[in-house]
Amino acid sequence: MSKVEISKRLVLINTASGVLARILNVSVVLWLHQYLLHRISPQEYSLLPLLLSLILLLPLVTSILTAGLGRFVLAAYAQGDDRGITQTVSTVFPLLAGAGALILAGGWILAWHVDAVLRIPLPQLWDARIMMALLVLAAAVRLPCTAFSVGFYVQQKFVLYNVLSVGMEVLRVLLLFVLLFGIGTRVLWVVVANVTAEMALTAVALTLSRRMIPALRFRRRAIQWARARELLSFGGWTFVGEITYKLREMVIFFVLNHMTTPLDVTVFSLGTLGRRQLDTWMNVLAGPLYPVVTGMHALRARERVRAIYLRGGRLSLWIELLVVLPAVLYAEPIIRLYAGPGYGEAAAVMVLTLTCLVPASGTWLLWQVANATGRVRATSLYTLVTQPITLVLVFYVVSGLGWGASGVALALSLVTAVTGFAILWPLGLRLADVTFDAWVRRTLVPGLTPGCVAGVVWAALRLFIDPDHWAGIGLCVMAGAVCYGIVLLRFCLEPQDREDLAKMLAPARGLARNHLLHSGGSPRKGFRRPVPRTPLPEEST
Repeated sequence: MSKVEISKRLVLINTASGVLARILNVSVVLWLHQYLLHRISPQEYSLLPLLLSLILLLPLVTSILTAGLGRFVLAAYAQGDDRGITQTVSTVFPLLAGAGALILAGGWILAWHVDAVLRIPLPQLWDARIMMALLVLAAAVRLPCTAFSVGFYVQQKFVLYNVLSVGMEVLRVLLLFVLLFGIGTRVLWVVVANVTAEMALTAVALTLSRRMIPALRFRRRAIQWARARELLSFGGWTFVGEITYKLREMVIFFVLNHMTTPLDVTVFSLGTLGRRQLDTWMNVLAGPLYPVVTGMHALRARERVRAIYLRGGRLSLWIELLVVLPAVLYAEPIIRLYAGPGYGEAAAVMVLTLTCLVPASGTWLLWQVANATGRVRATSLYTLVTQPITLVLVFYVVSGLGWGASGVALALSLVTAVTGFAILWPLGLRLADVTFDAWVRRTLVPGLTPGCVAGVVWAALRLFIDPDHWAGIGLCVMAGAVCYGIVLLRFCLEPQDREDLAKMLAPARGLARNHLLHSGGSPRKGFRRPVPRTPLPEEST
């Protein structure tokens, strides 16, 4: 029997904990960016997105090894093969340690000569060097620790990991307050606080992971180079997909840095903040599903894989439309209230980059299905084809047409939307073995319906109301959200959705009923006090 638990309850608990941890993270991020935008120059602020986009390239080459690590350890753990776990970890650790050493050496050289790669004003040069050196150090240390930190993923202990993440956020916030308010407002302190908190999280996570699975240990005699070839074979295509995607992010900021102004870099970073946060939120929700889908594939439960793919696409559309529609319609007042009148172009960037996410929402679990089934070649080819097209178009609109941040966002959104329709939709159906008719009936139509109805409400309110404070935006969004929820609950849920929703709400209903039955107060006028009854079997504990 498989040791990997496939449970809706476990997935729900893991997802809920991830959401709570993410709420704290987003709150800190939103406060921090707003605080910096109002207190430092666009030149200094632009260092943060530029250096972060550059640092993403350093550990990418090691995804050839790390991409398959969790999958191979999970397969061995499901079979109770402790020896196989040790062999996998022992084989990959020397390679990761060597790659970490190379990243540290090459990254520090890059940090010293960062002004040769990026256009950085002289007053900010030393800050940029220190920030880059710290980011490289964190990436180099974190890499070899990955081999021993997969215990949370294998045992699906996402709740515990999210508790640790909350602790990291608290430490980060404390450091930020001490540095920003005690020493001075500098973008350098953001990186100092981030790196310190991440290193602490890495150390604690590694220790707890090895306690969960003692077989996560290095033994020189357990090294098997044949297993390294398996890891390289699985991770090769994953590397291709990741490197092309991350290169796109880096090259976009590189083009803006060299061909436009620091204000354009800041505007693009601010306008894409919503898209990046939404992507991260969806990754948080999808994380607990990856081992579940892998377990289903290992048990050859194809029908369950199809069902979770259809349901995941429907859920993704519900979540993303609930966020994207009001954010797009109220982008201008949101940016005005958040960053001030000097960043108005960020509203156009926000509209374009959020709108293009919708076509891909129905294929939300495509990447989980591809990784679980070992068919990552198809998804990597998708990124290999589409990202160079995006970069060529970005370069043309900036150098040929002279457009800035909004032109880059337009190019990005066009390629994303077109390839979503033309490539992602059929690719997802093929990998999940789902028919187009079933996907339209069970994912696309119920997923879009609440947004189509509520979108009319939000658009009508936007025509007549121009909110000039957060409370006004909140009231308008809530009015459409109520309509959204009514349509969703009344017309779009499948029987399985209703059953799971009833199970989720059962504890709350039970508490309310027990409160009424045992309340010592007088019943309200017009209502008869309920008569105690014998609980139904499913209500009993």
